Amino acid sequence: MKTVRLISLMARIALMVTMGLGLFYWIALLFSWSWLLVLLVRIDFPNIHELFGTIGAIGLLILGGITVWTHRNSLLGVGGISYALLMPAFGMTQTLILTGNLHWLIRIAHLLVGIGAMALVQAMEKRYRLRRQAISGETSPQTTTFQATR
Repeated sequence: MKTVRLISLMARIALMVTMGLGLFYWIALLFSWSWLLVLLVRIDFPNIHELFGTIGAIGLLILGGITVWTHRNSLLGVGGISYALLMPAFGMTQTLILTGNLHWLIRIAHLLVGIGAMALVQAMEKRYRLRRQAISGETSPQTTTFQATR
């Protein structure tokens, strides 16, 4: 259970860093801060963004595999594996899709794909934790506290 929590934490942190870097780039473009864009190019921003996105996708893939393995035909796990495989493909090809004035739609879709990945990672960790608690017969601390206040 600690391994799943660690993988989930690492994937969510990587995806949050990826989202932060992407938003940082958007802000630089929005306000035409050329000095910041030059700095981002110098630090090799696209590769850093892709690296953290790939780490998040690998974490999502591993959690999807664990979910399928432990839940036997879990739709959430299969969806997580599919999402983990499609997410980098969309990220790498997004600059080629709908170029021109409407490319902002693709940028927003790219942001939403990242947010969806974070939600999937969280959902898979939660389902795994709840399943493990049900198997071992443990109660969650929230339930114990709630029942104690009744």
